[in-house]
Amino acid sequence: MIRSILCVLAIFAASLSHAAHAGEADAASTTAAAKKAVEFLSGQQTDKGGFGKTQGANMPGIVGLVVKAIASSPDKPRENNNPVLAKAAKLMVSKQAEDGSIGTAGFGHENSETSVAVIGLTSLENPAYKDALDKAEKYILSCQKGADAGVDKEGGFGYSSGDNKPDNNNGSFSIEALKAMGLKEDSPAWKNAVKFIKRSQDNAETNDGPAIGKEGDNGGGFYYAPGVGDDFGMTVSKRTGKKVPKPYGNMTYRCVMMLIYAKVDKSDSSMQAAYKWIKNNYSVTENPGGEGTKGYFYYVRAFAKAFTAMGEKELVLADGKKVNWAKDLAAQLMSVQKPDGSFVNVNADWMEADPVLSTAYALDALNDCIAAMK
Repeated sequence: MIRSILCVLAIFAASLSHAAHAGEADAASTTAAAKKAVEFLSGQQTDKGGFGKTQGANMPGIVGLVVKAIASSPDKPRENNNPVLAKAAKLMVSKQAEDGSIGTAGFGHENSETSVAVIGLTSLENPAYKDALDKAEKYILSCQKGADAGVDKEGGFGYSSGDNKPDNNNGSFSIEALKAMGLKEDSPAWKNAVKFIKRSQDNAETNDGPAIGKEGDNGGGFYYAPGVGDDFGMTVSKRTGKKVPKPYGNMTYRCVMMLIYAKVDKSDSSMQAAYKWIKNNYSVTENPGGEGTKGYFYYVRAFAKAFTAMGEKELVLADGKKVNWAKDLAAQLMSVQKPDGSFVNVNADWMEADPVLSTAYALDALNDCIAAMK
């Protein structure tokens, strides 16, 4: 009971903080916050080129996120003028295996780590990595499930080529990486990915998968994967007793980004339903539909990436209120940034107690906010 009360108070305080800072964010103040975050991350680099003090400090899955965030920051540093990026890039490339994957031996997350490493390497705009990226692209594509995997798995991506439980977390990083590498628009990978994504939406009009059927609420949000075997326990029980996946913010924004990258038009029913969900669940203080602040910094990066892909600067919510997502998000992030420039989640789930990971997520979101303010 005490923990519940504290959680409610924390969320309420965050909401008050957001209200106090609303309208105060502009390009100049957001740029200053981003630069502080860059300084923090740069100061966390290890001798090997990774970042932080956790066991994952030198893993490509962490390093790539940091590299992408720093390279996309206001000064747009590159390897020729930033030794931190040069050292980190060298570490990632050194982790590439013969099959093209870039990962941590024995960890079993080869696809997710490869995708994040690609996102980091492509942000450096260095032609020297072309061969490495070509190999990585082939590996990522090899991880996509075909029709033979079944209706709830077709088009999805898992943690590795051997993972038979694809999901939209891994899929979103894979799609983001393929987009960054310029995968051709006529590649079947895009069309196949759309099948998986649409079967992950609470929308009976476009979801032809068996998991939801008539049990959903047709709210338009997206969930972790089409089946009900959600590793994060994000399911809800309906009146009939059937359990169905639960839509929530992290996955909804990641899926919207993927659909746009796959050239699904905004007039498509799946996109219209997603917009409806976003207008009903807009938040910059917590992961809506999830568990409050759990995965919050992952959420803000997903939020910013989706709105950037949508090309929307302002949005009219279901209650008629007009919001500027970039100013709202930047103000909220600045209100929780630590004096040393870092960000950290009091909720330790999803590794967000690690200030390196949370700061990388937050910095990349701030970068998108700055771009949207121009």
